[in-house]
Amino acid sequence: MSLKGIIFFCVSFLSLCLAAQKSTLVANAGPYQKICSGAQVTLGGDSTAEKGQKPYTYSWIPAISVYYPDSSNPIASPTITTTYTVTVKDFLGDSAKGTITVYVYPYSLSVKPKDTTIKAGQTITLHAQVSAGDSIIYWSSGGSIYNQSTLNPDVFPVATTTYNVVAAFSHGCAIYDSVVVNVIPSNELVFYNSFTPNGDGANDYFYIGNIGLYPNNTLQIYNRYGQLIYNETGYNNDWKGTSLGTDVPCGTYFYILDTHDTPGKFHGEVTIIK
Repeated sequence: MSLKGIIFFCVSFLSLCLAAQKSTLVANAGPYQKICSGAQVTLGGDSTAEKGQKPYTYSWIPAISVYYPDSSNPIASPTITTTYTVTVKDFLGDSAKGTITVYVYPYSLSVKPKDTTIKAGQTITLHAQVSAGDSIIYWSSGGSIYNQSTLNPDVFPVATTTYNVVAAFSHGCAIYDSVVVNVIPSNELVFYNSFTPNGDGANDYFYIGNIGLYPNNTLQIYNRYGQLIYNETGYNNDWKGTSLGTDVPCGTYFYILDTHDTPGKFHGEVTIIK
């Protein structure tokens, strides 16, 4: 065989070898995974690139919420179910693609509004929403809260307070949110004209906002016949609709509050609902 023929044979053989090598590159994006919202997951397989000619380069898309998208095993934190595609290139310029779907459990928690403002002495109901009915709710704060295991607790902070809420779902998922209740200082008395003394921990007492600022107060409660059924010195939001230890009927009652201080006397109606 001539030299020219030998060279042609070698080049052809090398081309066939390179073609065979190039055709073997495989991209492994990793197995299908399920995570909770806010969790992180590692993309790629034990060997994201196989059989090609090292070194390899990697490119993951979409790159949103992906840390180090040009690495073999980036970290992703998707908020919704997302399919990721990795493109692998080897030293010879060959390329291969692989995909992985990360399923995000569709649980959600939101508190609206995020910030609200009240005067000292007022109460306000917080509102949370969840995406599923099998969640367990718990609010935490420095206190001043009724029904903290419900979506809509009543709060009565005396100073600006952040209320945090967690919702625990199936599959070990937990989501957190918070709301800030800004409190404007005030010494004004706030009278709530109804309450429900049913023992559920919410609105069980006749509440007068800021009554603690006037510890020498006296409170008298009368029924519709003008009979005195309750008389308390130093009232501190603890009347739950009783008289001499017995529950009084539902209906409207009349109060007279004397602060024995600058605000003076107040009178009005309060309704018991059961």
